[in-house]
Amino acid sequence: MAAIEAIGKYDIRREIGHGAMGVVYEGYDPAIKRVVALKTIRSDQLAGEDPAGVIARFRREAQAAGRLNHPNIVSIYDFGEDDGIWYIAMEFVQGRELKECFESNERFRIADIVRIMTQILNALDYSHRQGVVHRDVKPANIFLLADGSVKVADFGIAHIETSNLTQVGTVLGTPSYMSPEQIRCESPAPTADIYSFGCTCYELACGRQPFRANSENVLLNKHLRDIPSPPTAYNKEVTKEYSDLVMEMIRKKPADRPQDLREFLARFSRIRIFQGDPPPQSDRNGF
Repeated sequence: MAAIEAIGKYDIRREIGHGAMGVVYEGYDPAIKRVVALKTIRSDQLAGEDPAGVIARFRREAQAAGRLNHPNIVSIYDFGEDDGIWYIAMEFVQGRELKECFESNERFRIADIVRIMTQILNALDYSHRQGVVHRDVKPANIFLLADGSVKVADFGIAHIETSNLTQVGTVLGTPSYMSPEQIRCESPAPTADIYSFGCTCYELACGRQPFRANSENVLLNKHLRDIPSPPTAYNKEVTKEYSDLVMEMIRKKPADRPQDLREFLARFSRIRIFQGDPPPQSDRNGF
């Protein structure tokens, strides 16, 4: 197959990744001289029974996420179709995935954890107040930029790539970070994002996910039924206050998790993360 040179108004510079339904490209808008990331899907490659429905939802979610304007959220610029290829043009982010940091077993300083958690909480609070639930908060969707800022990608659209319309029998989300209600295929509320974020914070502090298993089914059942050991069980330097906060985020029932992220961040600003930490700084709260 010949290399694609353009999609819509965008010149294609290179392929930068694969999704479940298509390719992600680095593109360039010559009209305004802007580099973008183009996430694509092809309707003729969808395995589900309703490809038109997937495309319609792809459009709706792109429109919803396109309304978000926040410094910690990857911006969506455009949506369109070109010769059977549907695409979303979004901000091109040059940064490291938090997932890469975890895979290389990097240790995070107190200031790093505070900065990462605060900026993600800011992004989630803003999106939830705009009526947009991420549905797949995980380290692979969190980018750490060289200037210290954090960007969360794929608000409202990440779940489309794992939709049960594209592969019969799958559920929405990523198993290691998936809330119990998503596993049960219930419509996720903002508290589902809190659960996934809590799993990420668990890994941030103690270098491992709340649950491990040799198969996806076993892992999903653990999220549904098991209570994980607290972070203090794996990292003796973690304070009980931080451990308790993380365990609150990953409670099984959505109603038992934090409901108001502004109030939750205020609580976070008053605790220590590691034993021997200096007193928390009052400027943690980024709202």
